[in-house]
Amino acid sequence: MSSEQRGGRNWSLLLIFGSMAIAVLAALFWLASALLSLVNAAEPIAFSIYCIDHIDECPTKGPRSIRYSATLMQLVSKVQTQVNREITPRRETVDVWSADVSSGDCDDYVMTKRRRLIRAGVPATAMRVTVSRRFGEGHVVLILRTDKGEIVLDNLRHTAYLR
Repeated sequence: MSSEQRGGRNWSLLLIFGSMAIAVLAALFWLASALLSLVNAAEPIAFSIYCIDHIDECPTKGPRSIRYSATLMQLVSKVQTQVNREITPRRETVDVWSADVSSGDCDDYVMTKRRRLIRAGVPATAMRVTVSRRFGEGHVVLILRTDKGEIVLDNLRHTAYLR
């Protein structure tokens, strides 16, 4: 075999292995992004623990969103304002999620708002609890899914808002 033939074969092998490496890397990136989207979509573990203790507040069947209306927004605004006013902010050393407390952190605001909305007839399945980063720390808000968008209830804001 001439050196010209060997050189051509080396380039062919390099091209084949290079293509395979790119395909493997692309598959790994796809898998990583799929796993990250699952992690981001999951509710916080502490919320799951809360649901074990309060199974009646955490049904799995029901509507995933509800119809937006002025009446719904009035209810949400009332709950947002009342709970924000009633609970005194307190940094917790042990993170325990509770509802109907006099003081607590963001998750306690969320669970109290969620409980009041459920008692007012809003399906629990149309709400989700989500964690974000705020000022470098984890922060929990309540999201109510409607046919017009999501209503966000956040103890760091005076009013609930549609996004």
